[in-house]
Amino acid sequence: MTDPASPTDRMSLVGLVLVRALVPLWVLTGASAKLIAASPRLLPEHLRRLLEGMGIDLHTALAVFLTIEFAAVAVMVLKPSLARVTAIFMLASFCLVLAWEMINGNFTDCGCLATFSPPPWVMLAIDAALLVSVCVCPIRAVNARDERISWAAVSLLGVVMGWVSFTAVPERTINVPAGNGYASTNTGDTTNTDGATTTDADPVAPAPVTPTVTLPAYYQPDVTDWAGQSVDDIDLLTWTPGLPDMSSGRHYVIYYSRVCEHCNELLIAHFEYNLPANTVLVAIPESTEGFETEGTYDNPCGDCVELELPVGVDWLMSPPVVIAVEDGVVQCAVEAEDAWEPSCLPWHGF
Repeated sequence: MTDPASPTDRMSLVGLVLVRALVPLWVLTGASAKLIAASPRLLPEHLRRLLEGMGIDLHTALAVFLTIEFAAVAVMVLKPSLARVTAIFMLASFCLVLAWEMINGNFTDCGCLATFSPPPWVMLAIDAALLVSVCVCPIRAVNARDERISWAAVSLLGVVMGWVSFTAVPERTINVPAGNGYASTNTGDTTNTDGATTTDADPVAPAPVTPTVTLPAYYQPDVTDWAGQSVDDIDLLTWTPGLPDMSSGRHYVIYYSRVCEHCNELLIAHFEYNLPANTVLVAIPESTEGFETEGTYDNPCGDCVELELPVGVDWLMSPPVVIAVEDGVVQCAVEAEDAWEPSCLPWHGF
């Protein structure tokens, strides 16, 4: 008989706590944080680009991943016989995704815990430590509940959390006010104060209608094939309200965040004085709720035209995004432009 105080018994208790409590709580924390934010920007960057390259809607992908994570938590807590294998599967999946992100150069953000996410290497270290612990520690046997009851509970929780995950996904398109530079796409009927549709013969003045433009709920640009295209064929440019005419001359368009240190470095290094081309700075909202008001950098470019992208769209891009345009044609475009070794500042000599 095994001594209850033996090292083996203590290790099996640790293993049981890992797969039935600690790992489920870790997975639940990440899934809940992503559910609250409900933004595809929380998907790891290179996974996000892979999914979109396959034509998969990122909101749908996020909802599917969240459903899987919540279902895994239910299995680990309610099905002791499957807790260990489920924990190993989830942790191994996390490790593979994080390793892939780092191999592709993402060392800054994985979105694993929403806005509180540490760098990918920190998350990888935590997940790997948990994975090794789950694999090494024996698991103390526990009395299983009735199989039908446990499976029913797992199924019910999976369905409920799947429904919650999918209902948290925003609409595929949104309507934003049509500002300067937009052509309104809202041509719906107007009504008078009595609720009757106004016609040309009706003397009653119609109620004012705010013009709107329809934009996608999220936008992730692929700048690699923009060079050589007309500015009229680049969605991001056509969706920028108030963008000046670029049919002639040389222009820079820089999409940046006011809280982005790299953006500020680029502007100070190359756009503070003596601009070699007309330059437009377009601020990117940090979230679908609007712009950050704290931790912002002052704009060092006094001669730049300043614009803003509309609030409401989830702009999935890594600023600064630099676009060089000459006579209405894109010469080059780069996402996450480097401040000290830029690759798309042709009129600066780069």
